[in-house]
Amino acid sequence: MFNMVIQKIKNRLWLTVCLVLGLSLLVAVCACQPMFKRGSLNRLIEQNFFGYVKEYNAYPTSMSILKAYKADGTSLDSVTAKVDEYWDTWRNNVRDVDIKANQMVVHIGKSIMSGDFCEKGLYIDVSYIPELDEHISIIKGEKTKKSQDGVYEVIVSESALDSLGLLVGQTYYLEDIKDKEKGEALEIKIVGVFKEKENPDIFWTKEPASFTDNAFICREDMAEIIKKYDFEKVNVSSTIVPDYRDINSRNIDDVISCVNKYSENDKLFETNMGDLLENYVSKRKSVGVMLWVLEIPVFGMVIAFIYMVSAQFMESEKGEIAMLKSRGFSRKQILLLYMIQAAVLAAVSLVIGIFLGYGICMLAASTTDFLSFKAASVACYRFVPEMIIYGMGGALVGILFILVPAFFTSNISIVEYLSNRNINKKMFWEKYFLDVILLLLSLYFVYYFVQSEDNIRKKALEGGKMDPLIFLDSILFTIAFGLIVLRISHYIVRLVYRIGKKRWKPAIYASFLQITRSFGKQGFISIFMIITVAMGIYNANGARTINRNKEDRIEYEMGCDVSFMEEWKYTPYRVGYITHRRYTEPDYVKYSQLKSEGYVESMARVQQFVTRSRYRSIEAENTLVMGINTKEFGETASLKDDLNYPTHWYTYLNELAMNPNGAIISSNLAEYFDIEVGDMVSFFGINKNEINLEQEMNCKVVAIVDAWPGFEQYKYENGTEKEKYLVVVNLSAENIVINKQPYDIWVKLADGVSAEDLNEKLDGMNITLTKFKSLEDEISNMKASPDIQITNGLFTLCFLIALVLCGVGFLIYWISSIKNRELLFGVYRAMGMTEKDINKMLINEHIFSTLFSIISGAIVGIVSTVLFIKLLAMVYLPEKHNMGIYTYFEITDVIKLFIAITIMIIVCIFALRRLIKSMNITQALKLGED
Repeated sequence: MFNMVIQKIKNRLWLTVCLVLGLSLLVAVCACQPMFKRGSLNRLIEQNFFGYVKEYNAYPTSMSILKAYKADGTSLDSVTAKVDEYWDTWRNNVRDVDIKANQMVVHIGKSIMSGDFCEKGLYIDVSYIPELDEHISIIKGEKTKKSQDGVYEVIVSESALDSLGLLVGQTYYLEDIKDKEKGEALEIKIVGVFKEKENPDIFWTKEPASFTDNAFICREDMAEIIKKYDFEKVNVSSTIVPDYRDINSRNIDDVISCVNKYSENDKLFETNMGDLLENYVSKRKSVGVMLWVLEIPVFGMVIAFIYMVSAQFMESEKGEIAMLKSRGFSRKQILLLYMIQAAVLAAVSLVIGIFLGYGICMLAASTTDFLSFKAASVACYRFVPEMIIYGMGGALVGILFILVPAFFTSNISIVEYLSNRNINKKMFWEKYFLDVILLLLSLYFVYYFVQSEDNIRKKALEGGKMDPLIFLDSILFTIAFGLIVLRISHYIVRLVYRIGKKRWKPAIYASFLQITRSFGKQGFISIFMIITVAMGIYNANGARTINRNKEDRIEYEMGCDVSFMEEWKYTPYRVGYITHRRYTEPDYVKYSQLKSEGYVESMARVQQFVTRSRYRSIEAENTLVMGINTKEFGETASLKDDLNYPTHWYTYLNELAMNPNGAIISSNLAEYFDIEVGDMVSFFGINKNEINLEQEMNCKVVAIVDAWPGFEQYKYENGTEKEKYLVVVNLSAENIVINKQPYDIWVKLADGVSAEDLNEKLDGMNITLTKFKSLEDEISNMKASPDIQITNGLFTLCFLIALVLCGVGFLIYWISSIKNRELLFGVYRAMGMTEKDINKMLINEHIFSTLFSIISGAIVGIVSTVLFIKLLAMVYLPEKHNMGIYTYFEITDVIKLFIAITIMIIVCIFALRRLIKSMNITQALKLGED
């Protein structure tokens, strides 16, 4: 029996190759799923952590605890041992994540100071940090040594020296801490001032500048003080910093579990990973669903292709099966024969498909738009063992769909074969109007989703799983509407045929006769063509709409090409027990060098802070105050022209320029206060610690706007919507009333200059930045995000696979059609038709089948775009925004699509021409004459 299988494969070599292609693609699509999912989750983790580092310039995985132990009967060694033991839970549960830093601060509590040069009411906390000497530089004085005469040497940070007014070399007494035996106050001597040795240094999870009231002592002296002096508690704050680069989709569940255990068991446990891990968990729910949903069209097309090729294979084998039946073969034996054949092909396809799956996953991972690729980093995507299991599952499904046509054909007898071979039956969907039923069902779902828009948005914002029906309904509609258009096109062909029935030339008449009689067979490849074109247009428009709307929102929220902030020096000062900052503005004139050297077109100073605004007795929280220079801002910032329509936003800038104490406010603030242009509003100034200084600025409203560069009206926290308000004022007028605060510098880059070029230039100018944000990086990060990358990748992958299958299916149909009609061509030639007439007949068939299918696919794609694109975008952009969702239809996408399809058809037609020329038409001609 195995020899018979090999002989069948040889006899139907091309159909067998097509089956192997279909099976390999099915295995590849299944196998790439776990690799794509694992890579997407790794990318999600990486983006969360790297984004945190970039935004806050800090390690994203710090974990901290606060502990207090009774001083009586304890020792420094026992305290540090207990803290080390506390972190053993992490070390034992997350073994493959290294700890990059471990900062422990042991302190005995604040005590009032006294001394010859000491102000009254100042407190200091004697502290100890293990390994401190390795991470500091002494900028004044010297390091500490072990006490010899009962006076303990300490060092302090620069901020402590300034805020407490300490003097190096001076001795101070801590009145609250007494010697247990003698009752004498603890005496300390300031011997040095330190700063961090390297910047940045991961060790400093709590920066030296934040130790404003700590005096640091050596280990031996701290151990002695704990034993010798009388105080209530030994306090410990400990922070460990795991290496976030070691955290991936394989061990992140262990990380989440460990962090949750600490949080549940210790109320004083803190971590900056909380929001990052929650973000990962919420988005992880959607990644798997999104992958399966977006892969369904690919699965469907590949399975349909396998079924089509298998059906074609069985069609050509009907005579042989009938002969085997007449020779005594049972149905089980025939099925076993084809099962062995399918198993052999599946085994070959499994090997090919695994490697192909790896390749298409890497291809999909490198997409940036529909049919756009970039050699971006795909390091997150690696081979995973699960690919083999998924691939085997795909191979088994493929075997099943190969055997379905075999099952229906295996019972045919020689009589049935001869009696049914020329009957043209209606297709199942055509006979029972399945296309109409599916279309009505899909339209019902469209209506349901439109009515449920608020619930869909809410669910997406809360991080819930997306409803796969939103994606599946667009596929259902494409198939259903495609079948209806195919039905209509068949009616049109019949109508055209009947109109010219008595006037057609023989070649054209014969072509129409062939089209109308072979609709059942031709319908399969026609619907393939329709779905390929329709999904190509829909996917291109979907990807373009999602990408461009996200880009538009990023551009709006950025307001410019680049924004950065230089490090501002400040002088701390106290008001009561609260430390404030008095900032010194850096030299702004030096930035003119950037313009003169061609790095930027323009720059603008933009001071932003969130405070509260007031109108009479009504106050509004979450008010963004933006201080600007109108000329600079107008030259640098950008805003879509149709926002604030019909008035251009420059008009509002001119109004502000003419009114030094004027203010531009947002329309939602005007509505909240119920005010108009000409009314007076005010806002309060705040310092960096967000402590109200009660500095109030009164402004006259000169304009009310719906949108403004950099103003996000809606903010979302844990799925909860919070509305923000806007007040824009002149920076010079604001600085007269409100204490000067650090401002951002907005930049419009010169042509040909990248954000990276500007960053390097600023670094070359020895400018220390506390913030650098670029539109280029934000858009790049957006396109690299898992949801966008999955969408772009699978939309592109779906179209490319459809194109390949459509091309191969197109060839299979026409090759088999032409070969089956070889005798008929001979008859036509015998009746007087020339080769030119035969070519005309085939061209006419292509026009009314292939061309009609392409046009029908374009119609289906456009209608699908109109109905579904905004629903699709709603899943990716659920947040309310100052900008609505725009539907983008790029003619270049359609051109790329039709170029690809045209190339496919030209290649296929060229192959068919070669086939026709190679046919033994002379022998067929003799048969026709007979």
